[in-house]
Amino acid sequence: MSKTLRRVGAVTVAAAVFAAANAVSTLAGESQILTRAAAAGQDVPNSVPQSTQEARPSFAAWIAALKAEARTKRIGEGTLAAALDGLRLNRRALALESRQPEFVTPVGAYVAALTGKQALATGRVKRRQHAALLGRIEAAYGVPARYLLAIWRLESNYGANFGAFPVVEALATLAYAGTPKRRPFWRQQLFGALQIVDRGHAPLGRMVGSWAGAMGHTQFIPTTYLAHAVDFDGDGRRDLWGSLPDSFASTANYLRNSGWQPGLPFGWEAKLPAGFDFSRAHIGESRTVAEWQALGVRRAEGGPLPNMDGRASLVVPAGWDGPVFLVTQNYRALLHYNNAAAYALTVGLLAERLEGRGRLVARWPSGDRLLSRAEKAELQRKLMALGLDPGPVDGKVGPETRKAIRAFQKRAGKPADGYANHNLLEAVRKAALR
Repeated sequence: MSKTLRRVGAVTVAAAVFAAANAVSTLAGESQILTRAAAAGQDVPNSVPQSTQEARPSFAAWIAALKAEARTKRIGEGTLAAALDGLRLNRRALALESRQPEFVTPVGAYVAALTGKQALATGRVKRRQHAALLGRIEAAYGVPARYLLAIWRLESNYGANFGAFPVVEALATLAYAGTPKRRPFWRQQLFGALQIVDRGHAPLGRMVGSWAGAMGHTQFIPTTYLAHAVDFDGDGRRDLWGSLPDSFASTANYLRNSGWQPGLPFGWEAKLPAGFDFSRAHIGESRTVAEWQALGVRRAEGGPLPNMDGRASLVVPAGWDGPVFLVTQNYRALLHYNNAAAYALTVGLLAERLEGRGRLVARWPSGDRLLSRAEKAELQRKLMALGLDPGPVDGKVGPETRKAIRAFQKRAGKPADGYANHNLLEAVRKAALR
């Protein structure tokens, strides 16, 4: 979910699609590198997608009603006229919101694409350039520079690309004609964007960003901007486009407000004992580090886990035969920023690698292939046919579907990691034919 780099390799494009396809929700950073990459090669429709053709007012009539509601929110007439008069549908935004990519890339390729040599080299240069500023922000908010730099890299390639969509136009389009269940969210963001302009935080011409309305160096959506952006440089404006002090401090403030704990890493690569029950390895189960230690969990290198307070969860982002991570509250804070496991893990690993750490002991599985949305729906139907309850057949692998997957894996005598890939689908297909 961020912008395409000027030169993007095939792996980067594929990794970008993975994030766009699998992010559960967008809370702060619609990371433009990934969104633009996911859109590569897609045609812009000549008309509003069929899903948006249900009976409703014309766009002009809808805008008129929106203005009436905006007035009740004390948004001024000048702002409404400048932002909404003559507005047209942005069909590219509709294409990006409504079309599901039909291929995805495993998390290992995603991590590799976004934490390569160039990303590390640039990040280290930026850290030296802004060391004093980043030090002040860490002192104020408790978020280390390496995490802010990693988010900056994923969201705008260190400020190289903010996005090219007029934010008000894109959000109005999505609120009017986007996926029906998401329209209230887009409408909320649209009012937020109008309030940003009306309150003088940013001129309308500065309001350019992603197809989903995310803006600036670290890609805040409007409501996140209003709730968490700060004026760190003291010039009276919360400027996420032209002020690195404001951008870094706003990001740190949002993480802190999402539960970030100073002095705590995002997590560690872990090693599990033989026969470990993988049904315990998911973000929904948390234990103290001492409890995981008692269950035989160790650092990947074989040493004991750190002696620390707080709770942690085990996650297996590529299944039982890939790297295992013991993640802390700060990993959860990163999920608040962008609720995709691949995103939070990549931020954490890039942050560590900027410090010369973060090299993995375990290898990512080779030849792994994740599922398209249609294949996920097929998996859900076949699990249901086998007497397991995956929840609604919606093509999304959520907690209910993972629980059903684990039940199937236990029945089949396999590690119950809840991981949905093509190998799992093939096994379920065969079981359904018996």
